[in-house]
Amino acid sequence: MDYDAFNIAATYDKGRAVTPEALRQWRELLTEHIEADSVSLVVDLGCGTGRFSELLAAQFAAKVVAIEPSQKMLDQAQTRVRRRYAAARRRRSLATKGSLRGSIFMSNIYHHLAEPALVAGECHRVLRHGGHVVIRNGTRESDFPQRHFFPAIQPLIDSQLPTRTDILANFTAAGFTAAVHEIVTQAIASDWRSFVEKSATRVDSFHARIADRDFERGMTALRAQHATIDPAEPVTEEIDWFVFAKRA
Repeated sequence: MDYDAFNIAATYDKGRAVTPEALRQWRELLTEHIEADSVSLVVDLGCGTGRFSELLAAQFAAKVVAIEPSQKMLDQAQTRVRRRYAAARRRRSLATKGSLRGSIFMSNIYHHLAEPALVAGECHRVLRHGGHVVIRNGTRESDFPQRHFFPAIQPLIDSQLPTRTDILANFTAAGFTAAVHEIVTQAIASDWRSFVEKSATRVDSFHARIADRDFERGMTALRAQHATIDPAEPVTEEIDWFVFAKRA
């Protein structure tokens, strides 16, 4: 998807804000599976507006290189954390062979990759022995509220979201060992009203591509749900968490 063709970047952080609880959760997962002193550089591949770049810089006390093909998204990231990491819009290659002493982080970009198997191979090529690729991404199997209220996104889910097997197969075929795979339930909004407000920004890439009438029908269904649930309960979604290690 070409994010620069849509008016998403300016409101992306509002619509896809990570709750404080979720940030703590992801930081704990990183702490559990990757030794901070083993990392001197983190590549935030597909950084978007830099939502996780700050977390990565703080967690590892390392240089974070953020790579993002959308100039509008990258502009937001540079404004947000200008002094915390170095940003690069496009690179033909991540680095020379075996030169990265650290990790490559991908947050919700796997389904945007045109050739994920080639990306997996490139990650293996540039990482040193012991390096990691960390992926957090929705899959076709994962449950998230939008799929229950916006039926028009189902064809996009079926054609563009990877399966868990897809991700595992591509990275193991490239020479990685699957060190971790967990299905993480994270809070995406503190209550239902906040979730409706975030959804209304239409920054989700699936929402941006369905017809206006289908989006409005989904929003009507979301607002109606307020009467049948505890509106004060946090809204959650499932997301898959992978850590792949380069062993050779």
